[in-house]
Amino acid sequence: MRLRKRRETAAPAPHHDAHAIELHGIQRRYGRGRTAAHALRGIDLALPRGSFTAVMGPSGCGKSTFLQCAAGLDRPTAGSVRLGGTEITGMSENKLTALRRARLGFVFQSFNLLPSLTVEQHVLLPMRLAGGRAAPTATALRRGSPTTGPGR
Repeated sequence: MRLRKRRETAAPAPHHDAHAIELHGIQRRYGRGRTAAHALRGIDLALPRGSFTAVMGPSGCGKSTFLQCAAGLDRPTAGSVRLGGTEITGMSENKLTALRRARLGFVFQSFNLLPSLTVEQHVLLPMRLAGGRAAPTATALRRGSPTTGPGR
């Protein structure tokens, strides 16, 4: 058997939509039949570009499942997700990976940060790994938040 690594083309260009993310009818179910556990049921949400949103609730209420479906890390059982106007629900894993790499940041609950890096370096690391230029982003990052200045 011969394996060949196929390189996906770059993520689709961002569609200039008013919303950073849109979720319509999102459901996430684990299992089937009577034993099925419904983590999410009928989530409809549109978050405007540039907004700040906190997802809060008690342990086990579906926050992590919601965020994973919204970011394309998990697939909803039903419904659709759009990131910046791009429908991601039916994307192949390779295209979804390229899109996440190019347009999305995600800090996990068990975030596994590198203790030797600053906040700024952690934010810029994925861009550098993808071969992008970090200089304009670093400047914007410093302007956007005083807590991410050099050495923080």
